[in-house]
Amino acid sequence: MGRIYPIILIVVVLACSLFSVPSVSPASGGSLNGIVMIDVNVTVVNTAPFPKFLVLNPNYDFRVYRLGGNETSTGFVAGSKTQLNYNPGIWLMPYETVVINFNITKTESYGLPQVSCTGGDGTHLACGVVVPQLINSPSQLSAKSMFPIMDDHIKVLSYEGAVRFVVSSPPDNSIKYFALTVPVVFVDGKMYNIRPNYTMTYEEYKRSLHEYVGSSSSLRAGNRGQVTPAENNMFQLSDTLLTGVKTSQPQVHVPKVEGYEDLPVWFVMTSSGVEIEYRVEWRGGR
Repeated sequence: MGRIYPIILIVVVLACSLFSVPSVSPASGGSLNGIVMIDVNVTVVNTAPFPKFLVLNPNYDFRVYRLGGNETSTGFVAGSKTQLNYNPGIWLMPYETVVINFNITKTESYGLPQVSCTGGDGTHLACGVVVPQLINSPSQLSAKSMFPIMDDHIKVLSYEGAVRFVVSSPPDNSIKYFALTVPVVFVDGKMYNIRPNYTMTYEEYKRSLHEYVGSSSSLRAGNRGQVTPAENNMFQLSDTLLTGVKTSQPQVHVPKVEGYEDLPVWFVMTSSGVEIEYRVEWRGGR
């Protein structure tokens, strides 16, 4: 599996101080395969004094644990054997609390951005350097989105579970360098036990990516323009070469992940793949 590089920016910042980086083409230079596996237990209660039949999505594998007022109960019902009007689901008895286990699997394909190369008449002998682009953005889940039930008697009390994210590379022995974040965010819950250790947060990633290519963000352009070579002991990037030839300013695409500045981001260099795991939890009721 791939290796995570928590300190790779030390090398990156120095390299970017010496070399200009051209724009990264949105065209894919290859692809990676991703599998997202979610194993989540959702606790629900029927607060009505009469039975309710809760319809469950047949696209997901589920199992039902009936607590019967005793949370140590080992009672088990196979949900796929229960139907009402041809709808798969479960009966909830009056005031009954149950735990429903869902196993959700989703596959994805992620393109690797390719550095654009033009020329052929002796120009553009070098095209640039590879930037660790963030290749995915997370989807969102919550208690309300998982159980959008128009019934005030059915309450979601809690959920807890684990997310496993496996990104694999084609068996071509080619080294890939990219950035990843978590595949799904539980917006009303907490995320913990994240493995392996992540490189930085998404907010830090946005800042470091501009440093990587030697450019500044619009919010920091004024401050960075005042830094002199003597202050940072590095060569300063310019859009003019020593020969006087103008070059284009380095450009890099920073994917937008609105509202999640603290999301973990991993820098990955691999020829095989990488695996990320974390747990999620929410307790509150609705």
